[in-house]
Amino acid sequence: MSKQLKNSKHFCMMPWVHMHLWPAGTTYPCCMSDPEFPIGNTQEQSLQEIWNGKELRNIRMNMLQDKPSKECRRCYELEENGMGTLRTGSIGNYAHHWDKVEATSDDGSAGDVNMAYMDIRFSNLCNLKCRSCGPQFSSSWFEDHKVTHGDPGHPKILQVRDEMKSFMDELDPLLESVERVYWAGGEPLITKEHYNILDKWIAMGKRDVSMDYTTNFTQMYYKKKTAFDYWNKFENVRVAGSLDANHARGEYLRKNMVWSEVVQNRRTMIEQCPHVYFELTPTVSVYNVLNLPDFHKEWIEEGLLEPSNIRINILLDPTYMRLSILPPWIKSKVAERYSEHIAYLKQFDNIAGVINDYESILNFMEKDRTNEIKMFKFKTQRIDTLRQENLLDVFPELEGIW
Repeated sequence: MSKQLKNSKHFCMMPWVHMHLWPAGTTYPCCMSDPEFPIGNTQEQSLQEIWNGKELRNIRMNMLQDKPSKECRRCYELEENGMGTLRTGSIGNYAHHWDKVEATSDDGSAGDVNMAYMDIRFSNLCNLKCRSCGPQFSSSWFEDHKVTHGDPGHPKILQVRDEMKSFMDELDPLLESVERVYWAGGEPLITKEHYNILDKWIAMGKRDVSMDYTTNFTQMYYKKKTAFDYWNKFENVRVAGSLDANHARGEYLRKNMVWSEVVQNRRTMIEQCPHVYFELTPTVSVYNVLNLPDFHKEWIEEGLLEPSNIRINILLDPTYMRLSILPPWIKSKVAERYSEHIAYLKQFDNIAGVINDYESILNFMEKDRTNEIKMFKFKTQRIDTLRQENLLDVFPELEGIW
């Protein structure tokens, strides 16, 4: 790989190995891409048309010339705050596809679709309605959105293509070359296309696909099988529990979750799939920033989590939930708690990356967006009223934020 590109601030391997598809078909160069700038839509275009469409060709040319792309602002912002990103990780993970970069045409075209890394959100079907989500990614959010914001302007159930059979027929020839797949949603563990593809890989003896999941970890049964049954048939499975907080806080942030069931699912997974890697992937926002150390420590001490198995996501959107809206006195309280938690974590091995993530939260938090507190209050109280909840009953540590 060219050292110049490997060390550039803007190069990324993703546009040569991947496209990211949302429910309803909106397509992006990756899951971190700015949602304001899609590169196509599978409702109207084939995968091949999007692959060599103008938008993705321009992104490739920018990257080859080490120029910024508007689609990539999220990775740039996270890297400025010391966080690892999909962009930097892709350079090493997919270096063996460098020949495809070298074969790029002068206009940015890159031959046939390469789905070495597959990340397709087949639908928005989901059983939860999380505070930081909405009807695009959760069918359960649909009615609440109609009450609080009006009709979202799309059906309750979204699919990557309305005619799903034609899409699956188009995808089918690409499944053989998939090296890594990222399952998310919606909720992947209740999505039939997820299980249909796993069945195809099992039938063709392709059990070495590296599988990464982000799941709300509430629904482990599908028809007469469990997710555990499937995971035991593959060699490389990594499961990320998308859990933001514990107990009542977790149930508030991810509405319809039953915390005791989540804990039992984790215990069952340890018994039935001991080879499967598990980590927490909390999304850190105003709501849970103070509780995160307590949640992390509880699961370590209950034997549910290896200390280093936490991958922290910092919420970027919606901006009124960002950590930077917090008033100075709460930011000081966060810094104090994190200092104590970092001291606790130092007793464990391989913990440097986790400590760096906690320190990155503190760095990210320092920007001042306190002007958005009013919007946070307005949005939170609106949902609280609808769901008959109260933020400060569940998160008393945020009292006085207004």
